[in-house]
Amino acid sequence: MEKTKVKEFVLKISGLWNEQKKREVIYLEALKKDNMSSLRKLLVQGHFNALLCQKEILSIYDYFKCLLTDKELGKLNKADPDYIGLQKDIQNVNEKEQIVGILKKSEGAILHSYKSLTKYLDDDSEARRILNNHLDRISEFYEVLSKQESSINKNKIITVSSD
Repeated sequence: MEKTKVKEFVLKISGLWNEQKKREVIYLEALKKDNMSSLRKLLVQGHFNALLCQKEILSIYDYFKCLLTDKELGKLNKADPDYIGLQKDIQNVNEKEQIVGILKKSEGAILHSYKSLTKYLDDDSEARRILNNHLDRISEFYEVLSKQESSINKNKIITVSSD
């Protein structure tokens, strides 16, 4: 990869790490909700998936970063407005439908970020394989959340119709 593309890639991969950290926070906050029993397994899987993705993204970042100019990836700053906003978004809702919507929106944004990274890597590279695996897994979460959202909406329509 040429030097200018490496710099762009490093910036994008660090941004992706931050998005995965935020994804971790969203799933963790959703797990704290009392009425999530039917979604608990999905939420736990999403949380662990975000942690695993962060770890693998960190190794890719470390491989491509410039030791002299690029910073270490660290914890998400808890004073960061995005972090605070994410926590409040989840804390302020109690309906499964709203939580599923927030999670689905987050997964969609992350999918977009992953897709934007593919142009930087060779098709047969290890980093590309890892990112493609992440993309596949997150796509599965997105599909499951879409089905959950549809199911919740159908149940609401049925409940409203029978009243």
